Amino acid sequence: MENEQQVPGWILNDGRFISELKELEALKENFVVRKIHAYSRRATQARLRFRISSTLIIGLSACLPFLTTLREGIWISIVLPIVAIAIAGLSGLNAFFRWESNWKGYSQARYRLEYLLKVWELKIIEARHATDTQKAVEIVVQATKQLPDDVESTTSVETEEYFKRVQIPKTSRSL
Repeated sequence: MENEQQVPGWILNDGRFISELKELEALKENFVVRKIHAYSRRATQARLRFRISSTLIIGLSACLPFLTTLREGIWISIVLPIVAIAIAGLSGLNAFFRWESNWKGYSQARYRLEYLLKVWELKIIEARHATDTQKAVEIVVQATKQLPDDVESTTSVETEEYFKRVQIPKTSRSL
């Protein structure tokens, strides 16, 4: 109990600081936290698409040898081609959309945004323990000015990487 850091009393009574902090908290929620949730959702979707398609490719590929041994009826004439087309289709979708790479990219962006948010929160804690109102406000404003720049940088890098990963297939010209 003795070792707990106390928030200076001026913070609790300083309307300017509290007002600034509330506005900046709203900015953080509307800007950074929403992006974190969006990247989390995208990472989950990419992970599920990758795992489901990969599992289906493996399972259907394992069935192919068995299906080729069946010599009569619907199995050889309908089921075998459908399984082969499904494997090719899933493989093509997985190769084109690169769900595994997207999962990785979205997750890395999310973790980076979470890190930036924690750095901002540490600066807010530092400001709350500052002994001077002006110094506290400066710390909070500077941290909050830096946060959108860092978030923009992170999301720009991730977006650029996404478009490097997902490319439209190119056809070669025959001469």
